[in-house]
Amino acid sequence: MRRLRALVRRAHGILWLAALVMVGSVVHASLHLGEVSPIGWGAALVYSVTIVVGELWRVSVLGTRDFPPIALAAALAMPMTTTLPVAVTAGYSAGLVVVVVGVATLLGHALRQWLSIGAFVPSQVASRILVVALAALLYGELPLAGRPLSDWVSDWKDIIWLTALAMLAVGAVAMGLQLVLMAMRHSLSTHALLWQSLVDEVGAVGPLALATTFSAVVLALAVSALGPIAIPLFLAPLLLLQLAVSRQSMVRDAQRQTIRSLSRLTDQGGFTPPGHAVRVSHLSVAIGRELGLAERDLVDLEYASLLHDLGQVSLRRPIPGGATITTSPLDQRRIAQTGAAILARTAELSRLSLIVAGQAAPYRYGRDARDVSQLCRILKVSNAFDDLTAGSTRPPVTLHALERIRLNLGYEYDPAVVRSLCRVLVREGRVTPSDVALLDI
Repeated sequence: MRRLRALVRRAHGILWLAALVMVGSVVHASLHLGEVSPIGWGAALVYSVTIVVGELWRVSVLGTRDFPPIALAAALAMPMTTTLPVAVTAGYSAGLVVVVVGVATLLGHALRQWLSIGAFVPSQVASRILVVALAALLYGELPLAGRPLSDWVSDWKDIIWLTALAMLAVGAVAMGLQLVLMAMRHSLSTHALLWQSLVDEVGAVGPLALATTFSAVVLALAVSALGPIAIPLFLAPLLLLQLAVSRQSMVRDAQRQTIRSLSRLTDQGGFTPPGHAVRVSHLSVAIGRELGLAERDLVDLEYASLLHDLGQVSLRRPIPGGATITTSPLDQRRIAQTGAAILARTAELSRLSLIVAGQAAPYRYGRDARDVSQLCRILKVSNAFDDLTAGSTRPPVTLHALERIRLNLGYEYDPAVVRSLCRVLVREGRVTPSDVALLDI
C-alpha cells in the first residue's frame, strides 16, 4: 500500500509539473513570437496537424499499451528544427515548441474521445509536454560551453554526421524519459514493481521507440533541407512500421480470444463453475505482478491459468463443484498431465504445457528438486484459493480459504506466493491487514 500511495503521489506530481511547464512555456513563447519566420509558422502548422493525426492513430503493443510513433516523432523533431530551406531560420523558442506540441496533443486526445476511438488520458498529455520540454531545453536552451547545442549545430554545416549524432543524443534522452513515464503509468495501473515495469516497457516498445527516435532525427534534417513537405514524406517509413506492428497486435489479440474461448470449454461442459478459469487467471497475474514477473512470463501465466483445467474434459464424471483441490493428489496429477498433453500437441500453446503439468506438484517437491517453476507455484495457489472460495468475495469465506491454505504452507504451497496473494486481497479490500497478521503467514 505504501508503494501504491508513493506512485499515486508521483503521478499527481507529474500532472502538476506538466501544468507548470505549460504555463511557463506560454510566457516564454509570448516573449519570442516575433522571432518566428513565416515559413516557420507553416512548418509548425504541419507539425501540429501531424501530431493530431498521430494521436488519433496510436498503435497497440502486446494488447496492453498503446504508443504513438507518428505523433512522437513529429513532437521530437520540432524542437530540433532550427533552420529551413534557403537558409531561413525557423525561430522556434523552447516555449513555443512546448505550447504547439502540448496543444496539438491535447486536441488529438480530445478528438479521440469525441470520436469514441480512445479515452482522454491526462497523464499521456502531461508526459508529452515533459518529454518535448526536455528535448527543447537540451537542444535550444541549455548552455554547452557557453552556447546552446543548436548554435553549435549551425557551425557544423559541413559535418552533417556530427549534427545527426547531436540530434540523436537529444532524442535518445527524451525517449528515455518517455519510457520512464510510461513505466510509471503501467506500474500505477497494474500494481507492478516500477523497475520491472521499466524493463517491460523497454522490451515491449523499445524497438519501436528506437525507430521513432531515428525518424525524428531524419525528419528534422529533412525539414531543414526540403521544408514542411518533408514531414509527411519522411514519416512514410515509420507509418509502414506502424502498420506492421498493428498487424502483429491483431494476431496476438486473435490468439488471446482463441485461448479465452478454449477456457470456456470446461464451463460449458459442466466440469468447472462458470468463470473459474477467468478468476484464476486474474488472480495469478495479480500475484505475478506482486512478485515482479516479466511481461512475457505474465502472458504465459495468464494463458496457462485460463487453460489449467482443460484436462477435466477427459473425466467420465465431473468433479463435484469442479474443485480439483478436493480430489486425491494422484487424480490432480492425472488431470494436469492430460491438460498438458492436449496443449503440447499445439505448437503455439506447447510452451504452456509445462506450467499446466506442474500445477499439481507440491511446493516441497519444487523446493527440493527445483523442477517446479514459480509460474506453477502461482497457478497452484490461485487455483486452490478459487476452489475454496467458489468465486465468493465475502470476507468470512476468504479468511476460511486462507486458513485452509495456511495449513499446508511450506509443503503444498509456496509461502512467498501465499504472502503475495494476501497483499493482493488486502489491496482489493477482501481482507484487512489485521486479518492477515492474525493468520501469521
